[in-house]
Amino acid sequence: MRKSYRILIGFLLIMVLTWPYTARAEGLFDDEVVFGGTFRLESGETLDGSLIILGGIATLEYDSTVTGDVVLMGGTLRAAGLIQGNVVGFGGLITLDDTAVIEGNLTAVGANINQAEGARVEGDITDTARGPLTFNLPGGIQVPRIDFGLSPAFNIIWFTLKVFLWAALAVLAVLFLPSHLERVSSVAVQQPLIAGGLGLLSLVVLPMLLLIMTVTIILIPAVLILALLVVFAWAFGLISLGMEVGKRIANMFKQEWAAAVSAGIGTFVLMLVLNGLDVIIPCVGWLFPALIGCVGFGAVLLTRFGVQNYPLE
Repeated sequence: MRKSYRILIGFLLIMVLTWPYTARAEGLFDDEVVFGGTFRLESGETLDGSLIILGGIATLEYDSTVTGDVVLMGGTLRAAGLIQGNVVGFGGLITLDDTAVIEGNLTAVGANINQAEGARVEGDITDTARGPLTFNLPGGIQVPRIDFGLSPAFNIIWFTLKVFLWAALAVLAVLFLPSHLERVSSVAVQQPLIAGGLGLLSLVVLPMLLLIMTVTIILIPAVLILALLVVFAWAFGLISLGMEVGKRIANMFKQEWAAAVSAGIGTFVLMLVLNGLDVIIPCVGWLFPALIGCVGFGAVLLTRFGVQNYPLE
């Protein structure tokens, strides 16, 4: 099983690094990626590959065929044709009309399923509302801890979904807080030792502080708020680093991407590598994402969540 993970991660890395040229091109299984837009597969048409929907709207009309899988993340899927693979949805809405046929499994993670009486799913139907946004703290601790207890095949799908979710979250963050992310990423790149040291020191001190506050009982609401801020800061730092990775990938291909595209692709690659190292390297694999996370976390603290520059002007 571990060998399968390595093969999958290697393939995904190749796919992502060539994404600007192959996401909608012929030859890479003719996969279709809908990134915040719309897609319609007309009646009689065949998509010879998989369909990935990131915050978009996809319609598969009657007598249409998708030979691969369909992955929905925060969008809308309306299917009336044939899907020969699996359907996985995180967030959003999956509508199956009377003529819809799914030959594989249907898995909904926090997504709503509207299945007509005549719609047919030949595989298993799994519906759960647990969230997949996880990251590793020092010591290999996942926040939050996710354990579906499903088959190994689903674990591979789950690994991919987590990476896509991080990419989608990065796009949303850069749309609302572009300048804040720029400040954090600038500090993380220019002062990695200072940022990493502060991040690591904070993660050592914070648990003791939270414990002391919990003992007082009256400060328990403040403990919850502080814990949420730590989670937000950790994720914000990783996304800022992902945006920097996206910029460097764009420079490598000699292209100019919009900030949202750079953040999405860069965060996808970053989280793919970090989560992949955690999977393929036993015992110490968690160390790499933990160190990178500390750098991002420290940069967030130095810039006060990207509100000000560092050093202070």
